[in-house]
Amino acid sequence: MTRRRLWLIPLILLALLSASGVLLWLSQNLVQRREEIYTGYDEAARRNPFYLADRLLTRLGRTIHSVRRLDELPYPLDTRATLLVAIPSYALSAADSQRLLDWVDQGGHLLISVQHAYEPGQGFDHLLNLLEIYSQRIENPGAEPVPVKLNEAMPPLQVRFRSGLQLHDAFWQLVQWGEGQVTLLTDLSLFTNDRLTQYDHADFLWALLQQGHPSGEIWLQYRMLTPSLMQLLWQYAWMPLIGLILTLLAVLWSFSQRLGPLQVPRSGEQRRLAEHLRASARFLWRQGAGPVLLQAARHYTLRQVERRQPGSPSDITLLTHSDQPLSERDLMQTLQTLQRINRPR
Repeated sequence: MTRRRLWLIPLILLALLSASGVLLWLSQNLVQRREEIYTGYDEAARRNPFYLADRLLTRLGRTIHSVRRLDELPYPLDTRATLLVAIPSYALSAADSQRLLDWVDQGGHLLISVQHAYEPGQGFDHLLNLLEIYSQRIENPGAEPVPVKLNEAMPPLQVRFRSGLQLHDAFWQLVQWGEGQVTLLTDLSLFTNDRLTQYDHADFLWALLQQGHPSGEIWLQYRMLTPSLMQLLWQYAWMPLIGLILTLLAVLWSFSQRLGPLQVPRSGEQRRLAEHLRASARFLWRQGAGPVLLQAARHYTLRQVERRQPGSPSDITLLTHSDQPLSERDLMQTLQTLQRINRPR
């Protein structure tokens, strides 16, 4: 073995010792741990507020369908199905309310929220009008959960309603309608992703769904956007709205009418200087400035005569005459005479 190779052995040993020391330090000072960071709901859960209820009911063996709007529902619905509607009762049109109640009358089960104080026949909540249900506000809504029992056989469930309304002295009401039933709730957010796991909300939802057909399909309409102001005005106040539109059109039409004769556009040709002078003179004459014009013409002619000095003209008396012409004709004759005197001979 050569001398160069003998020098490599201590260097290799030193590198191994250094690497071992670094690994030993890292093992004593670094701690490996796992940490979960909450990033919020995924896209499906953000889009569908009843996504958690959908997954829960699917695991419990029920057939679930989620739709955004009512017009995405199949028509007609199965009479053994259950429909949960996210939009409030007042947002339903008269046709939608009647169509849903006709379906309930054949055996369907409808769950919907009531979000305003109402008395049947006093407004445009078509669903509550047909069901003859009134709602009223309460002064001090409790912040604690209230016991809820759907029947005497089941234990009470603890449910917290975040609502200042009551339906016949309760936060919810079950109404029999023909062969089916309608469940009215003052707070449907109990079953959303944020609140389904609180208290006994999940058990309450399951118990309500068991009131219909336990083996039927469940439809969840999850879009909670209420109609816009213009949609509500057109739905409930279309006659005053049409009157307002007609009034605005009449006002705009009245302002669009001209008050005077139509002005004739000027031609593109330019006037001559003489035309401008003639128009200016006629304007001054109409304004009563005839004496001023005559006096200016006299002074100009007198200066020209004195400059030429050809002798006194025969009509020199016109240069000192100061009476105002009686008419436009007299003025024109006097100016023509002054012009003739001023013409060089």
